[in-house]
Amino acid sequence: MNKLKKGICFLLCACLLSALSGCGVSKSTVQMLFDQTNKISYATTYKTLSEKKNRTSAWREGMVSGNGLQGVITSGAPYSDSLIFQNMHFILPNKNARTCPDTADELETVKQAIVQGEDIVDNASYDDVYTYHPGGALRIAQNKAFTKDYVRYTNYETAEVGVRYTDKNGTWERLTFTSRADGVTVTKIGASDSGSKVNLTLSYDNLSALANYGKGNEVDLQYKKLATENADALALVAHYPDYENSELRNGGYATYTYVIHEGGTAVRTAGNSVSDAQYVSTDNPQIQIENSDAVYLITVSGRTDNMGALAEFQAQNDYALTKELHAKAKAVAEKYTRNGQFDYNAALSAHTALHTPQFNAVSLTLGDGESEKSNEQLLLSQRSKNRLHSDLLQRAYYSGRYAYLCCSGASTGRLYGMWAGEWNAGWGSKYTMDANVNLQTSSLSTSNMPDSVTGYVYFLLRQAPDWEENALATHGFTDALQAPVNTDGDKAVITETCYPYPFRYWNAGTSWMLLPLYEAYLSYGDLEIPLSEEFDLEALRSVLSVTAEDLTDAQIAAIKQRGSLTLSKDILLPLLTKSANYWAQLLTPEYYTDKDGNIHYEAGKTALSDGETYCILPSYSPENNPSNYPSPSAANTAIDIAACRSNLQMLLEIQSKAAPEAGTAVWKEMLRKLPPYLYDETGALKEWACNQFAENNEHRHLSHLYGVWPLDETQENSALRDACIQAIDNRTSENEASHALVHRALIAARLKDSASVTRALKTLMNHKIHYDSLMTNHDYDRHSCYCTDFAIGYLGIVHESLLYSNTGKIEILPALPESGFENGKIAGLRTRARAVVQSLSWNTETGTASVTVLSEIDQALTVSCAVTGESQTVQFAAGEEKTVEFQLK
Repeated sequence: MNKLKKGICFLLCACLLSALSGCGVSKSTVQMLFDQTNKISYATTYKTLSEKKNRTSAWREGMVSGNGLQGVITSGAPYSDSLIFQNMHFILPNKNARTCPDTADELETVKQAIVQGEDIVDNASYDDVYTYHPGGALRIAQNKAFTKDYVRYTNYETAEVGVRYTDKNGTWERLTFTSRADGVTVTKIGASDSGSKVNLTLSYDNLSALANYGKGNEVDLQYKKLATENADALALVAHYPDYENSELRNGGYATYTYVIHEGGTAVRTAGNSVSDAQYVSTDNPQIQIENSDAVYLITVSGRTDNMGALAEFQAQNDYALTKELHAKAKAVAEKYTRNGQFDYNAALSAHTALHTPQFNAVSLTLGDGESEKSNEQLLLSQRSKNRLHSDLLQRAYYSGRYAYLCCSGASTGRLYGMWAGEWNAGWGSKYTMDANVNLQTSSLSTSNMPDSVTGYVYFLLRQAPDWEENALATHGFTDALQAPVNTDGDKAVITETCYPYPFRYWNAGTSWMLLPLYEAYLSYGDLEIPLSEEFDLEALRSVLSVTAEDLTDAQIAAIKQRGSLTLSKDILLPLLTKSANYWAQLLTPEYYTDKDGNIHYEAGKTALSDGETYCILPSYSPENNPSNYPSPSAANTAIDIAACRSNLQMLLEIQSKAAPEAGTAVWKEMLRKLPPYLYDETGALKEWACNQFAENNEHRHLSHLYGVWPLDETQENSALRDACIQAIDNRTSENEASHALVHRALIAARLKDSASVTRALKTLMNHKIHYDSLMTNHDYDRHSCYCTDFAIGYLGIVHESLLYSNTGKIEILPALPESGFENGKIAGLRTRARAVVQSLSWNTETGTASVTVLSEIDQALTVSCAVTGESQTVQFAAGEEKTVEFQLK
């Protein structure tokens, strides 16, 4: 009983200490830290991560930094801070073979079943791709005391996350950022303002301390903790499981921290013994630092495919991977050492020279633009309110912009962005390309962040060779590409082939994944994409060839000599051509749609008759199936019609610029013979454009509105616009998933439906989707996993609500939300018209709006206002800036 009482007393004291530390922070503290508060985020509470077993709810409150490849999550606990390091390429193998089964011989049987209305069944398993996982979790332990004026914060302009608090020894501050210049994470721990020295212990947590441990394949790996004898480095190194089908069976990962202490002492000590069955080292090394003036930590994580056999891992004393990481971290330390001291500000300046201009390229001001409220206060003030609060809307925008930039450069955002503090992440934190990736890249062409484009190109090129394998294995198509629904970022073969989720028949994927690149071309012009270790140019000989013949040695050598790929002719032209080849082989006269909307099969038919169009089948509309047909594999889905048309139109445009000599007759004929959209008895756009299949509105996905967003078919087609609005009204099913609401909001913005945009934002903002860090959950009620669909997808909603653009056109305020956006200004948006909006300001109370446009080329632009219906055609010379004003009432 006494032990129980002591335990309860200890728990209460710990809770009280944590609560008191978060009682609030004075305005003067925030003002002392920042001259302006519009591009920062701060919280006055924190969660200490347990050294024994963490909960998912704890790490998800952490603040984050990243450079697109390396990253970190910080708990911000003053005396037991946890830094969970990230690497975008960390994936934990499973027992599946990451190959696309050869099922091309089943294609004709499936087509016949669809035409005859027969169900399609099989016994195939749903074989998932690999799962994203965290790197090492470094703990910074110090003696506890009573704290006041606690604050943890993120400086979006510098990508620094900080912790500041005061105790009996003075005021302390700890800073961490992940460098875009040097590819490492840097942490600064200084003495207090009263001169108290730094005393701390550094250690890596056991892998079992990370949330969700023991529920997956992590139980089959092995790991060690390492520390140098002179206490200048600490590491965690792990070997992946030895699964027969895994390409990573001889691979592993490591997180390495190089330690610099100025003054005082640093010694290697032994921590408590490790009880994890996966731990195969003899001791648990730590580094203890005493009486130091400052401590700097330089951390880098890496993965290797060549660590040797798992059976040999325990006996090894040296690892090539940790040596490589040591060399990189030490080189950064030496680079910024001046007169025997590490120059943190110099390291930060090198990073901010790359980060800050991109982050600041777009600014948003809503209302007065300044709020000194903490994140907790802003979230509480919005909870369950009928009106949107501009302060939260603005800070969430900067939070999303920051998260997007942190995920850019080497790739693009996963389901979790790039941050995971748990094993067995929800949906594997995969890249899901039938909604999630697409939502998170909805602002790629408008955000004015070049690294987001570069990272997206690398993301696609890394997986493109697998797309060729998919097209051949699933359909028998040659010189063609087929994107999967899911990729772990390492392999992009279609492993999920079971008919209930017929991802092998998702035709629209490649066209959708290429659309953001095409829009980047419209926005930025013909970019040069630097060659990088992020993709293998040699593996792209076939993919980057416009013909069926591979690129020659001479062509590859010329690219290497140039050091870059040109977006139009080297990337878009071959990829769009091979995607069009896929469509060309899918569409045959034997399967056709008559003029009345019925689908048919006629063996040996070689040409379509008058009034007939192709029948697209199998045709999958993620993730729905007709109400009168059990299989999701059907025919003539609206998304396929729109995606095929878009693919061909993009290709024709790129050909006209990059290959004007190329033939176009085949593509134009395909365009003429695509099946038309159909409409149901309510006037709504049908998800399946044929009479055989009935609508199923009990579903959250809106794949059939692809023509609205990401395309823009309704901009000048009022009848189609009305049909799409009716289709949304008919779709009654909507769950808590944020991606469903983000998707609806983007569609609503393209439909110029302010009320629907507002409803979606209120549902998202009024609930618990945001953590105190302003990162987000998968569900608006927070009953699911960490997920950046809304955090980053929110940028697209804001941009599309305030500005629509396409070649020769700029329209302001197409779907201005009904609250929270009464007056404001956005500056720096790129348009899909080779022009930058230097400033767009509006005030619904005074009834004024003004837009200043800088054109990068000689052109005439039609500038209009959706609120008034007015438009002006303005002639620009390259580099010329002009302002157009509108009266809103």
